[in-house]
Amino acid sequence: MQKQNFLKTFLIAIILLAATTPRLTFAQSDATLDRIVSQIEALYPPLEGYVIAVEGSGLTLDLKRGMAVKKGDRLNLIRYGMELFHPVTKKKVGRKETDLGEIEILEVRKDFSYARATNPTVLAKKGDGVRSPFQKLTFLVAPPTIKTRKKIDADRLRFNLEKKLNQHPRFEVSAFDFGLWMVDEKLNETSALKSTNLKRLNRKVNADLILLPNVRTIKGKMVLSYKLVSAKDGSLQKQAQVLSDDLPAAEARREGRRGPQTSFNAKEKHFKFIDKEEFPYEVVDFDVGDLDGDGKNEYVLIDRYRVMVYKLKKGKLKKIGQMRAKKGFDHFLGVDVGDINGNGRDEIFVTNQKGIKLESFALERQRGKKGFKHVWKDVNLYFRIIRPFGEKPTLLTQSPGIEAPFMGPIKKVVFKNRRYFQGPELNTPDIHGTHFILNGLTQTDLSGNKIKDTIILDDQYHLRVYSPKGKVIVKSDEYYGRDPRLIDVGVVDDIGTGDTLGKPVRYKSRLQFVKNGSRRYLVLPKNYTAGSGLLSRLVIVSNSGLAILGVNREGFEKIFDSSKQKGYLGAFRVVPRKGNAGADVHILRTEKSIVNSAASKVPALFPPISGKQSENPLSVGQ
Repeated sequence: MQKQNFLKTFLIAIILLAATTPRLTFAQSDATLDRIVSQIEALYPPLEGYVIAVEGSGLTLDLKRGMAVKKGDRLNLIRYGMELFHPVTKKKVGRKETDLGEIEILEVRKDFSYARATNPTVLAKKGDGVRSPFQKLTFLVAPPTIKTRKKIDADRLRFNLEKKLNQHPRFEVSAFDFGLWMVDEKLNETSALKSTNLKRLNRKVNADLILLPNVRTIKGKMVLSYKLVSAKDGSLQKQAQVLSDDLPAAEARREGRRGPQTSFNAKEKHFKFIDKEEFPYEVVDFDVGDLDGDGKNEYVLIDRYRVMVYKLKKGKLKKIGQMRAKKGFDHFLGVDVGDINGNGRDEIFVTNQKGIKLESFALERQRGKKGFKHVWKDVNLYFRIIRPFGEKPTLLTQSPGIEAPFMGPIKKVVFKNRRYFQGPELNTPDIHGTHFILNGLTQTDLSGNKIKDTIILDDQYHLRVYSPKGKVIVKSDEYYGRDPRLIDVGVVDDIGTGDTLGKPVRYKSRLQFVKNGSRRYLVLPKNYTAGSGLLSRLVIVSNSGLAILGVNREGFEKIFDSSKQKGYLGAFRVVPRKGNAGADVHILRTEKSIVNSAASKVPALFPPISGKQSENPLSVGQ
C-alpha cells in the first residue's frame, strides 16, 4: 500500500519583545596605533633628491644607500622654474615645476646613485629634481592573534587598526576580508603566506601589504606586536612591537563597523509552539497576504501543480479557492504574495518549471468575485519578494541558466501602464568570482546609515552580510537553512555520455526581517543535518528549528532558538501585527527528508520527498 504524504501546519504566534541591552563604553587611546602607522610610514617615505651630474643618457643623483631607494625604482624627473610667492603675505610658497618624465634607478651606492631617463629624448640637466610618485599602498589586516589571559576584543582591535590606516592619505585597507579568506581556504598565518596561496590570493584582490597583529603579555606588560609582509611574495618588510595598556577589552561596546562578526551571543526565551494542522498532500511552499483588500490575511499554499487559498477561521485553515495547472507538466517551485501593482490587493506570484525552462505566472483576485485571473503569464523568470522591516514589498526576478539554475543579474519588477516588466538591477556588491542569486538573499539598512547591506545564505549555509563595497561584515559560525532540496532548472543530462551541462544548487530559505517597537529582528531557519551531506542529491536533515537574531548597528545577537523538531524546516513566513506589536510566524516542516533521486528522470527543482510535512508557528511564553 502506497504511503500518503501529509502536511501539519502549526499556527504559532511569535511576539517579539522590545527588550533592551545595556550599553557599555570604553576609552582607548590612539597612541599605540599612531606609533604603528608612523613606523610603517617610515618604511615608505616620499623620496626627493637632485640630479648632481649628467653624462650622456646617464644621471647621477644625490640619493644614497640607506635611503628608501633601490634598483629598479622609478622616480619623476622635474624641472624647477621661478619661485612662487603669495600675493598677499608675500611669503614663498614654492617653485614652478615642469614634469619631464620618469627615470629608472640603475644602481645605489654609498653616497650617490646612478639612473637613466626612460625616454631617451628627455634632456636632463644638473639641478633638476627627482621625486617618488604618490604611492597609495593597499593593506590587508589579518585577525589579531591573542596570546594573553587578559580579555581583548580582537574584532575591535582589528577595526581600529583598519580605521587608523585608512586615515593616512597614502594608505588604504582593502574591502576584501583576509581573515575570512583564510577561514574559507582552511589556512593559518603561516600557510597563507606560502607562494602558491599568495598567488590564489592575488587572483582575488590587488593588495600590496599584509599586516599580521599579535597581542601578548611580557613581564606583566601588554605588548602589541606586528609583522608587515608583502602580499605579492610574502617577504617580511618589518617586524616590531609596541607596549600598550589601552587595547580594547572584550566586554566593551562594539561601535561602528568591525569585521567580520562571526558569533552571536545573548539569549532570551519568550516563545513557544501553540497549535498545528494536517493536510493530506505535499506542500512545496506557502505565503501570506491580503488577496481581496479587506485588511485580513489569506494563506496561499502550493503543491506541485495547485495553488490553494485558505482563510484562518477559529484557529483552523479553511479552503476558499483553488487553481490547478497540468499535473505532470507544471512543477511549482515557490510562491510569493505581495501588492506589486499598487491596487490594494496582493497578487500571487508562482515560480513554475516546465521541463528545463520556467513558465512562471501571477494571479490576482478579481474585485467582488471569488475567482482569480492571470495578470502575467509564461514568464521565464524566478520570482522572490523581499520586504525588510515593513517596507513596501519588492518583487525580484532572475533568469534561469543553461549551465546553472540562475543566470545574470537580479532585477526588480516595475508595474507601469498596466503591465509588469523587469526594471533596474538590484545593487549588489561587485565581488570578483561571486555571483549573487535571489535564492536566500535580501537587502536592508542594518547600520542606520540609509545604505542597504546585502544579506545572504552562502553556499555553505553561513549567514553573511556584505557592505555595498563588498566588505564582509558578518559571517556566522553557525549554519542556517541546510535545505535538502535542489534547484536544477536548466541542467540537462546528456543520456549518451552521462555528462551534464551544469550542477544543481541547494535551495536556500528566505531571510525575513521584522520590527517590534524600536527592536529589529532577523528570522531564519535552522536545519540540523545527519552526516556530511556531500552527495549531490542527498542531504539528510534530522531535526529543524527556527532562529531569531536581534539586529543592531554592530551586527546580530542571538535572541531565540526554538526547540528541535523532527524533519526539516521547508518554509516560514513572518506576518507583522498591526501597530508594530510583534509578529506571527508560520512554519512549514517536513518530518522526513528522504530524497528519492531515482524518480527524478526529468530535471526538477525538488526531488520527490516522502514522509510527513508539518508547519509550526510560535507565540510568547509570558
